[in-house]
Formats: sequence, structure tokens, C-alpha cells
Amino acid sequence: MKILTSGILIAFALVISPMTIHAAGGATMSLSASDVTVERGDQFDLTVSVNANNEGLDTVRSVVTFDPSVLRAQNVSLVGIFDRSAPGNYLDNGSGKVSWGAFTLEGPINSSSEFITITFLALESGDATVALSSDSRAISNGKEQINVSSLTTTSVAVENAAEADPTLSLLVVSSTTHTNDVDWYSATSAEINWVELAGDSTLSSYYYSFDKTSNTDPSRYLSSDTNSVTVSSDSDGVWYFHLKGVQADGRETKTIHRRVNIDNTVPNDIELVAQDNRILEGESAWLTFATTDETSGVMQYQVAINDSEFQVQASPLEISDLEAGTYFFRVSALDRAGNTTYGSTSVRVYPPDTDLERPEGFDDTSEIEGIVEGTFGDDDGDETSGATNYILLSLILGALIVFGSIYATKRKQD
Repeated sequence: MKILTSGILIAFALVISPMTIHAAGGATMSLSASDVTVERGDQFDLTVSVNANNEGLDTVRSVVTFDPSVLRAQNVSLVGIFDRSAPGNYLDNGSGKVSWGAFTLEGPINSSSEFITITFLALESGDATVALSSDSRAISNGKEQINVSSLTTTSVAVENAAEADPTLSLLVVSSTTHTNDVDWYSATSAEINWVELAGDSTLSSYYYSFDKTSNTDPSRYLSSDTNSVTVSSDSDGVWYFHLKGVQADGRETKTIHRRVNIDNTVPNDIELVAQDNRILEGESAWLTFATTDETSGVMQYQVAINDSEFQVQASPLEISDLEAGTYFFRVSALDRAGNTTYGSTSVRVYPPDTDLERPEGFDDTSEIEGIVEGTFGDDDGDETSGATNYILLSLILGALIVFGSIYATKRKQD
């Protein structure tokens, strides 16, 4: 139990806690622009880059603050070398904060790389500052290496949009394959359709683009009698379909930027552990399982025992009242696009009088059960406290994936 508990505490401290003491490392973190001017209602992207400066980084986390009365964080996408999502990522438009972490299994990073791209929506006119917080992290083998004095900010000016010209045509864009611009889809090709609400001049042509930038000026020509197009992605992530029309009098319509979420990759391998693969009748089998998904995120886990149907479950999972026999457990992890990965393990249950030759002083109280009891305590009916503790335990278990994966990879490299 000591090994499991200490591992959890280390992972939890490095990934989640904002109280980690900073060392005077040489790694830097910066935003892609110092100034941005945007119209109210439009979107814009800011990219966070990390320069390792030969510090051998394996894990990074950006904590970005902004004024939520002026800006809204729409989504975050991983880019660059740090390509595995860390536990505990979130964006909070109530307080104006994005906390996003990632790690790599490709060995220590000593160079510069883009890390994440954040898409913001300009809510109201005014001035706002987007800033990298000193809670940001750049970690090398468990040691903090970020230089917080080098963290940058971006000044954002949001201007009132010009009044809509009633003589201009309006375009309404939709999709028959990716019907909701918030949901995730595994299909890599999207069928995009549009209708024109005519102005006082006919349209002579359309221009479109399909990329990962939220505010591209479209450049690919389409004839005026076109009202649909099929676009394809070459990678997972948040894509945008951009469309504008050009009237016969030379004036352009307002450009439409339509979001398309694509995730065609299964979640990472499941870390599935049976607390004890040999137990006696009357004892509980405990399973822990977790994984990460870099794009749409893990939506749920399902567990099947032997030939039973899969049922939605949460980790850690206690299975009690097992009769003597061998039980084969299958666990599936589903992401928000419906992609699925699987893991499996088995547990043998012996009659109660069987000598399993356990070590002297063996305690049949589960280590996992102890962690659950220590985290949740007694059920006092406090739903808020229960939810908070559940999130805490999930983050702790998820943090083990990060450092377990990194440690295993380093051992293979050594």
C-alpha cells in the first residue's frame, strides 16, 4: 500500500496542485501574439508555445487567464510535440481560466514547440488581457523547470461590429454529416450545405476554405450555382469550414466560420489493474481503470464480466459476492466521437478454505478500498462534497496514467 499511495501523491502534486514550488529553470512559455483587434461576435486563436531551452521537458501545463465578461474560451486543441493529454484539463468561462496539460512519450524535449491553440469568442466590446499565469508548469522528470518571469500576455481590443447591410446577401451554413457544431464525429469527411438569403444583387461566386484556423479568409473558388461541398480532414481535431459570397456588384457577404469536430482515433490503451488476481469467496474483487483521449476526451467506461453485456461503470469498481471460479473482465473506454478501446484482465476466486500462500501479515483489506474510504469518507448525504471527492479521486487515478506511461517509456529507453 505504501508504494501505491506514494505514487498517487507524487502524480497528484505534479499534475494538479497549484502549490508546487517553482525552481529557477530555463524553460519559457509564451502566447502567439502581443496584441489582437477583433470585432464583437468574431473568433480568434491564440497559440501557447513552450521553449524547453535544453531542460529535457516531458510534461507541460498552461494556465491562461482572461476577462470572461469580454471573452469566452470556445475550445482548446493540442498541437506540437506534447501530444498526450494530462488529467485535470478544463476551461472555466465563469472565472476566466483555461488549465491545459500534456506530456510526451517521445523522450525529453529540449527544443521549442507549439503546445495548445485556444479559440476565443469576442463577447462584448472593450479591452481584455489574456495572460499566462505563474501556475503554468514545465516539468522535467518531476522537477519544475519553468522561468515564470518570461510568461507573456496578449492585449485584446474588441470593437463593435459594423451594422449589417440589408442589401447584402446572407449565407446560412449547415451539415448533413456533422449536424451539431458542438458534438464530435468519427467521420473524416463532412458534407457542408448552405442557402442564400438574397440581397439586392445576385451572387456571382463563392469562396471557401477548410482548415484548423477559426477566422480564415476563404480562397477556394466555387461557382454561384453551387450549394454544397464535401470536405475532408487529414488529422483529428477542431476544423472550420469558411464560406463567403461575392455579389455581382463586387461586394462580399459576411464570412461564415462553421466548426466541425472530428475524432477518428480510439482512446489510448486502458490502464487496467486488478487489485488481486487471486481471492477467496467472500472477498471483493477491485478493479481500477483509466485512460486518456487527446481529441474529444473519454466519455465513459463500460465493464463486462465473462459473457455478460457491457454496462457503464466508474473506477475504482468493487465486485462482490463472487462464487468460486475464474472471471474474465473486459473494460471498454468510449470517447465522445464513439471510438472505443478495450482492456482485459482476469480474477480467480477460490473456495474460502483454500490456502493461497499469502505473505505473512497479509491484510485482505483492499488498498484501493482504503483509498476510496480515505477520499470519500462516510456517506453523510452531502451531494456537493461527494461530487468533489469523486472528481478528486478521478484526477488522482488519472494522474497515475501520465507518470506511469512516462516512467515505463523511460525504462524501455534505458
